[in-house]
Amino acid sequence: MFTKPNKVQFQDQQLDDYVLENSVLKSKLQSKIDALSIMSKELDKCSMERDRFKILVEQLKCKKVLQENTNSWDRFAPTNTISGSEILAKTKEHNNMLKLEVEMLRSNLEEANGDIIALRNQFKKEQNYEEFNGNKRLCLTSRNDYEQLVQELEKVKKKYQQIQLDYRATLDDKEELVSDRDYYKNKVQRLNQQISYILNNRTKSQAENDTPKPIVDIDAILTENKYLHERITQLQVEKEIVKRTLTKYKFLLDNKSKNETWNLKKGYADVMTQKQVREYLEINSKTGLKRNSAAELKSLCLGLFEALNDKSIALQHQRRTNQILANRITELEKTLESWCNGEKCIPSFPSQMLIEELLDAGSVKSAECREKSEREPLENLTNKITSDSEDEISKGNDDSSVDLNHENGSGDSRSLKKIVLPQELEELVKEALAEIKSVQ
Repeated sequence: MFTKPNKVQFQDQQLDDYVLENSVLKSKLQSKIDALSIMSKELDKCSMERDRFKILVEQLKCKKVLQENTNSWDRFAPTNTISGSEILAKTKEHNNMLKLEVEMLRSNLEEANGDIIALRNQFKKEQNYEEFNGNKRLCLTSRNDYEQLVQELEKVKKKYQQIQLDYRATLDDKEELVSDRDYYKNKVQRLNQQISYILNNRTKSQAENDTPKPIVDIDAILTENKYLHERITQLQVEKEIVKRTLTKYKFLLDNKSKNETWNLKKGYADVMTQKQVREYLEINSKTGLKRNSAAELKSLCLGLFEALNDKSIALQHQRRTNQILANRITELEKTLESWCNGEKCIPSFPSQMLIEELLDAGSVKSAECREKSEREPLENLTNKITSDSEDEISKGNDDSSVDLNHENGSGDSRSLKKIVLPQELEELVKEALAEIKSVQ
């Protein structure tokens, strides 16, 4: 049988000695770590100084070489002139300086990368040490916050750059819009000048005795066109309403002629007058309907009839108010005409003006035709008078008078010829003129 080994038992003094030795070893190790870190820093500084001294030595060597070359090349060159060799030497020197600067920058970059790696390692060591001490969460949260702040800063930078680009684009668009605005302004001014020039020539061409005709405004024509279009649509709707009412009344007349009894179950277009509904309710109230239901139906129907009567009265009042407003508008138009000395400042119906202009143009054309027809026989007569004798002149005058009368009749017939329009257009023009006269 094997016996269990006895546990090693330490005395209190021995345990304290071991703890002290352990602490001493830890302090020595920490001091050695610190010494190593100090030595590594000093080594880095020495390496940097070494690189600097190397660069300085190379620069001095390059300068000496350049001076020797310039002295050897430019012995026979004049002192006051700059030779090509000097320019070449200077460029080479500049090139060498740039190379040295590039090497310096590369060395600085390598040093910065080394420092970053050392810092990362130090952060890792600190993180491990904090994890060992139980402060892992605090360190992680602080690091995560720092990373989030860095990411947010990068996002803000990107947004700022995008906003700058958008701002520049909007400035370019604004400049384009301003140029377009200026172009269209100039165009409108030129068009206004041309229109005013045309209208001034038109007014000057009229005779002095004639009364000045009002100028037709295109905006007024457009508004009149819109008004007439709305009027046509309103008339079409009224026409449909009248057709429906006519169909209803025709159906009523047919039913009266047939002497049919009235029932509630009828077609869609059936209409009952007020008297018929009252008679129907009185008849059905005497029959087998319940008293409560009959009374309710009666009160409901009477309420509906009263509401209809109220609405009809309101419509009558509205029509009267519309008539009063129309009379008021006509009075205001008359007062405006009296203020303007019988001339309308703004023509209410420019289409009427255009029709009058067309009629005036037709009358002018007919007068010109008459003048031409009168001039031609007179010229023929003058030619005949020079060739014929005095006796034949009287005969020629008689004949010419007959010819004149005949030709005047033909000219009148030409002038009496009018432009023939289709029947639909003539009816529309007549209706429009009648509406205009009624409104005026």
